Amino acid sequence: MELQDEILNAATDLFRTKGLKFTMQDVAEEMHIAKKTIYKLYPSKEDLLLDLAVKGFDRIQARKREILESDLGMKEKIATVLIAMPDNYMNIDFSKLQGIEQKYPLVWKEISKRLDSEWEPIYALLEEGKRLGRVRDVSLPVLRQMITASIDSFLYTDGLARNGIGYQEALQEMVNIIMEGVWNDQAE
Repeated sequence: MELQDEILNAATDLFRTKGLKFTMQDVAEEMHIAKKTIYKLYPSKEDLLLDLAVKGFDRIQARKREILESDLGMKEKIATVLIAMPDNYMNIDFSKLQGIEQKYPLVWKEISKRLDSEWEPIYALLEEGKRLGRVRDVSLPVLRQMITASIDSFLYTDGLARNGIGYQEALQEMVNIIMEGVWNDQAE
């Protein structure tokens, strides 16, 4: 298991710098091991990327649980949990996943499935906010679709890069818009 974690860490570091263009040889060189050692655990790059996605989303869910169990105020909890990332993922530009659907369809399918699932704890928090009068009575399925569609766009298109916006910056701006809206009451 330790070698597997080391391979995943090396692949994460390489994704951070090269995006999807890293090779299994790059991972082997990064770790100073033979490429065949990696292939014993991961028969293909897609298998490696799939494990990265699964374990990455597991870490994201663990981070969300930490936030939900924290002493943060409700507003900060909602804003934070919507874009929760483990600390070691904060400086990764996930927009480098552009093209994954064609090159690694199993990985893309897993990412899409995980983005669209595991919303129950967030729904529960939002429902609690509604009961307390802190959250407006908005359609949670519409909010979920808005967030999921935005993240899909951030991940799989080059719109952010064309506008000089980083992935984390885009997530934070999305949450700011959701939490504060676009209307400026002070301008009236």
